[in-house]
Amino acid sequence: MVFASCVRLRGHDAFDPTYGHLLTAAAAGSKSDLPMLARFLRKGAGKGWLAASGQAGDVSIHKMKRSRNALYVELTDQSRPGHLGARGWKAFVNVADQLVVLGVYSGLGPSVSGIDGEELLRSFAQATLAAENAAQ
Repeated sequence: MVFASCVRLRGHDAFDPTYGHLLTAAAAGSKSDLPMLARFLRKGAGKGWLAASGQAGDVSIHKMKRSRNALYVELTDQSRPGHLGARGWKAFVNVADQLVVLGVYSGLGPSVSGIDGEELLRSFAQATLAAENAAQ
């Protein structure tokens, strides 16, 4: 798992407490069909897979959006550690042969939600895909 300050997306390394969020990335298995993944995540087993606890009842999905290259999910996970905030965003992208799960979590202050969380996650997904394309 990779953690980075969201400040990196702004193009500099200086600490800025208004951007106190954590970005995560983890390989989650082989490449996936995103529409099929979206259907899976709406079901109990999929919500359990999203939950830190593995328990479907801990997760509520607020929004799910698909772009050509990614699936974006705004969710509340009551089992997430308190310092990360219960509400946040995950994105699923195919990078090479792997499904990669990207997350945006609150590192300081309130949870990441709404348009701010979505924009931040979309920037993270685009940066991830651009890095993969540059490596090819």
